[in-house]
Amino acid sequence: MKKLLFSILSTLLVLHLFSQNKGIEEIAKLNQDWLNAYIKKDAVTLDKIFAADFVLISPGGIKMTRKDILANLEKQETISIKTDSIDIRLVTDNVALVTAFTSFVLAIDGKATAMRNCYQDVYVKRKNK
Repeated sequence: MKKLLFSILSTLLVLHLFSQNKGIEEIAKLNQDWLNAYIKKDAVTLDKIFAADFVLISPGGIKMTRKDILANLEKQETISIKTDSIDIRLVTDNVALVTAFTSFVLAIDGKATAMRNCYQDVYVKRKNK
């Protein structure tokens, strides 16, 4: 009986860890897709990632909606983005926190300008998206 109980608990733990890893991989891909979309000026990808009630607070404290980000996409010239470090934590099966540091290069007044930033995103799965 003890062996059967141990076997069941072990199987459940493995399934839970597999599910968590799959969730973390899914969030990591979404995060990378988001970053790549800035370089490619890919509004379609960002539109798929951002919820209708998406809000971004800029480093300067400016509140930006999904509509604002998509409207500014063409104005911004992102040359490259590199993720220096990323930490993804699944809070629940439907909520994840991403904390990351990135290095990026923007074209500002025709000059390549290197910058770094840190951000934290909250991803929420709604209606299986």
